[in-house]
Amino acid sequence: MYFLVSLLSSSWFLSPSNAYLSESWSLMSSDRPNVPKCVDIPANLTLCQNMQYTQMRLPNLLDHDTLREVVDAARDWENLLRLNCHPDTQLFLCSLYAPICLDKEILPCRSLCEAVKKGCEPRMSVYGFPWPEMLSCSRYEDGDMCIQPVNSLKPTEPACSACKQVATYENLVDNFCRSTLVVKGKVGSVLPNSIKVRNARSLKKGDRRRSVGDTEIHLSNAGRECPCEVLNTNDKSSRVLIMASRDAHGHYVANLIVPWQKEKQFKRAIHHFQRLNCHSLGREIRESARRRPHAYHMRTHDLPPL
Repeated sequence: MYFLVSLLSSSWFLSPSNAYLSESWSLMSSDRPNVPKCVDIPANLTLCQNMQYTQMRLPNLLDHDTLREVVDAARDWENLLRLNCHPDTQLFLCSLYAPICLDKEILPCRSLCEAVKKGCEPRMSVYGFPWPEMLSCSRYEDGDMCIQPVNSLKPTEPACSACKQVATYENLVDNFCRSTLVVKGKVGSVLPNSIKVRNARSLKKGDRRRSVGDTEIHLSNAGRECPCEVLNTNDKSSRVLIMASRDAHGHYVANLIVPWQKEKQFKRAIHHFQRLNCHSLGREIRESARRRPHAYHMRTHDLPPL
């Protein structure tokens, strides 16, 4: 995000003496059709709230001419944002739906697009959503004048994604269906790359054991030290929600670790676990999207038959 901050704080950009920029700004503020202008990011554009700028360029980079069209189209990506599939998802999507308002278009870098696609496309494909052509990374190039990725994982950093999950309804349900072990329990011991869970209770539907004995869960499948801030607590009585899958060696590897919560969406997800049919979850999501007249895939492509 440093690139955006630098552009916003540039003295050249803010200088009223710059004749070219003054003329450009005048054009952007005019009411002539098809002329870019600056508008405030509306409160109901939920996808792009809490960005480091408050005004967007209209028409946007996806050729939406009105704020209503932008809001309707962007709404279909809110669930993807809540899946937490990549930390730069919002940055990438909002660079297209609500681009920062400057005197020229600032496109996302190809590296930003590819990073988000790599993180999110597998999660989308599980539910029958292909990566849409309108977001094709071939449309963008890398360079100095594009929005670069902020949270790309460096090769030397351990992949502790389980400890960086968000407790949104969508992310909890998605991870529930992708995990073979889902438990509520206390953390018994914490090692550099694994934890032991005690007094755990299974939340998987039809699991007759219910009570789960002390179980070792690896924090990553890389075998390296994996710091996990979620587990940095001296309160041994606090409970956590852990979801994990078995690797090729039969070890449990965590997909998600979050503190047990009383928040509304968290409780909704927990209650939904008992009646959740993971085999039809993708169908339900697709049918729900089809019932919405502004669904993004209706603008760009047809989904495969159910």
